[in-house]
Amino acid sequence: MKDVIIATLIYFATMNNKKLYWLCQLIGWLGMVAIETINYTFFIVGKFDINLLKVLLICAVGGMVLTHLFKIILSKTNFFNKSKARIWFVALLSTFILSVILVLVIFIPNLFEKKGLESLKNHTPIYFIGLVMNWMRYIGVWIIVYFMYKILQQNNIIIKEKMMIENLAKTTELELLKTQLNPHFLFNALNSIKALVIINPEQSRDAIVKLSELLRFTLQYGKERLIPIKDEIIEVRKYLELEQLRFGKRLTVEYDINENTLSQTVPPAIILTLAENAVKHGVTKELQDSIIVVETSLNDNYLVIKVKNNGHYNPADAIGIGLKHITKRLEEIFQNKAEFSIYQEDTDVIATIKIPLL
Repeated sequence: MKDVIIATLIYFATMNNKKLYWLCQLIGWLGMVAIETINYTFFIVGKFDINLLKVLLICAVGGMVLTHLFKIILSKTNFFNKSKARIWFVALLSTFILSVILVLVIFIPNLFEKKGLESLKNHTPIYFIGLVMNWMRYIGVWIIVYFMYKILQQNNIIIKEKMMIENLAKTTELELLKTQLNPHFLFNALNSIKALVIINPEQSRDAIVKLSELLRFTLQYGKERLIPIKDEIIEVRKYLELEQLRFGKRLTVEYDINENTLSQTVPPAIILTLAENAVKHGVTKELQDSIIVVETSLNDNYLVIKVKNNGHYNPADAIGIGLKHITKRLEEIFQNKAEFSIYQEDTDVIATIKIPLL
């Protein structure tokens, strides 16, 4: 029995909408025939009447035709974009009108027979109202089910369109941030080269090589969603070595890289951006010697990345292009599962990224 139920559910799930619609129509109206026949046979007259069955089958066909025509009319309009109150008012009114039409269809054959006309005269208005109310039960169920389906379908379309618009907006914003970030990095690096050329021309060649490699990395990183930390650290070292050539003994760099983190992946240039931020807002503003510490560790199923520099944290620095870019990329890739924070701890400014382990 369980296998039969599962097979039936799979069959319904794989049917196209058109086939499923007609199957529901057939099952629904034949169900009406069955209910009315059982009710009449066992609870009203106590015997089976073949003529009643014929009438009910005619009603079922009429009901299918009427509701299908109603569906076609609705499909040619944007009716389900209207307010919910208007939709359900029309649903109630349509239930009544379709029921009246169905009752009239039932009695049309009587207009061509003398006995039929006489029987019509014997029926009171209450009798016809009762018939309309009876058929409103079945027409009403059809309209409620169909309207609920269309409303849910319309809501799903709206939700999908909203998600597409939001994703497009996020993608566009990220692309704009990327186009801003490359000139931002280049400006900082060229400042370092300019200072180095004046201070130590012999070392400027090595600096230019490092700069070209860093530029190649920043120009290509947009093609990759995630890269291994070991590749990211290589570029961070190049950048900080370039800055050390610029600042000389004023800048010390330390690395505390957990070996187990090297195979983990991060968005490209994300640690590099933190290093740039530490130089721009830390080292360049400090008159005394500066130290930058780059750390990676594993903690509670998270990859933790920290970049520390001595100095004073100014919240206004956190709204720059680089840090804004970090926040947007983490949201895009990890949704709400990744964390980014920057804060003051004693004499150090610490920027921390926590990324869930993949």
